[in-house]
Amino acid sequence: MSLGNYAQAQLNAHFTTFEDFGSKAPNKSEFKAWRNESVILPFLIYSDSTKGLDFQLKVEGKNVKAELIQLHLVEGDISAGNCGNAKKNGTFVKDFFPDRAETLQGNSFTVESAITYGLVKIQIPEKLKPGSYPVELTFDQNGDSQKIEATIKVIDQKLPDFSELDFEMDFWQFPQSISTYYDFKPFSEEHWEQMGLMFEQLKVLNQTVVTTSVFYDLFNTKIKPVEQMMIQVRKKADGSYSYDYSTFERYVELAASKGVSKEIAVHNLYPWNQTYFYFDETAGEVKTFKSAPGTDEYNAFWKPFLLDFASYLKAKNWMDKAVFWVDERDMNKTAELVKYVKGIDPAFKFGYSGRFSPALSELVYDYSLASNIVLDPDKLALRKSKGFKTTYYTSCYEVQPNMLMASNYGDIYFLLMLSRAKGYDGMLRWAFNLWSSKIMKSAIFSDLPSGDSHFVYPDAQVSLRYLILKDALEEVQKADVKAKSPKSSAKTKELLKAYNRYFLLNNESERNKMVSIMNKYLND
Repeated sequence: MSLGNYAQAQLNAHFTTFEDFGSKAPNKSEFKAWRNESVILPFLIYSDSTKGLDFQLKVEGKNVKAELIQLHLVEGDISAGNCGNAKKNGTFVKDFFPDRAETLQGNSFTVESAITYGLVKIQIPEKLKPGSYPVELTFDQNGDSQKIEATIKVIDQKLPDFSELDFEMDFWQFPQSISTYYDFKPFSEEHWEQMGLMFEQLKVLNQTVVTTSVFYDLFNTKIKPVEQMMIQVRKKADGSYSYDYSTFERYVELAASKGVSKEIAVHNLYPWNQTYFYFDETAGEVKTFKSAPGTDEYNAFWKPFLLDFASYLKAKNWMDKAVFWVDERDMNKTAELVKYVKGIDPAFKFGYSGRFSPALSELVYDYSLASNIVLDPDKLALRKSKGFKTTYYTSCYEVQPNMLMASNYGDIYFLLMLSRAKGYDGMLRWAFNLWSSKIMKSAIFSDLPSGDSHFVYPDAQVSLRYLILKDALEEVQKADVKAKSPKSSAKTKELLKAYNRYFLLNNESERNKMVSIMNKYLND
């Protein structure tokens, strides 16, 4: 969401809203909340001075916890809908977006431009009495002072514990990106520590899936040392293969220790570049070959792995959790691959992201559809009857609604509620932390729109979109509570049905109205 450039002759500040980010909310505006929810109030500070900006925060209410978050500007482009060569061959508008979120430990902001962005994050205790609780935020800079006020009206509704939310997020993780950014040796102790933090950040968003790969990462664009493979594949002198699962095992167990343990997504059986890796012990080097699924060469390579992997998973009691993932590949070839793999062991499961195929749907346990696909209710009901999981995703191809840095913030609320309205199990995003070396300052990529490849930053910082996503998940919880109440069930279902109106996907103003109507209803 572009905010352009601001200039101000003196210190000034105001609260704003995500629905109309940047606009001035009236002083002492009222924001409604449930007990046991987390509230985020955005604000803007204008100043023509670059000197330090101190603050004091006061929030009334016993046991109410509050913190200040500064939103740092990150350079990005406005290129939604353009990927790959379409992005490389085009020139797009660039701007700075308040996306990188730093929780402040002291009582001062870093002034980076004429406008400083921040959030007040407030955790409402579950036993707090309903009522109005003032919020007061005072800024001081160079002898100038400015105070802004708001009121949190806590209504007589209690949000269930977040752990009870029946809505699964699936962000694909890129652990190699972490080691590259920090220049850590892959799978060193420093790297493991950062991956643990990654899983903690994922758990906050109700992540249920740990992303793994047979080789290096989801896309395997170049040869790396065999020690960097998540599963070390070695070819012996006699032509047989051996497999070292120690890194894979530690990674999965680390995720589980942080609460990310429902599904183990395994990539690389059918990657985009159809390239596969192994360490040739005779040659003493990593070698590759290319092959499409179904060929003799492909089957000769993968069959011994599948047999060995099945044995390993069963010994670890992980067979029911493991899911081989295929991303937007040919549906017919994917169906044949599933049949081939299940012919080796019927217990293997598959996940697929892409267009809908009734035939593939019969075979795929975890199916994620593009957000603009309309799945017939009877087909969804059939998947549910089999105990299958269905989600949807947005990618760089969706111009709107999306979750890019330049997207409307209200679209995050819209997309999550749309998944609930569709009757899906959650939502998928392809990249949680695929970073460039300049990611703290710039999110411009040659082949992706800004924000498509990351939701968190290095140094334990998250994004504004991450924080809004958590807030939007709590809105889904509220809808679930109201849908179960005899007094509000019918109205809740009526509003959810309204989310499915197809024209909303291409009409930003109408989406904003829908989000506003639902928000007002949930917080009355």
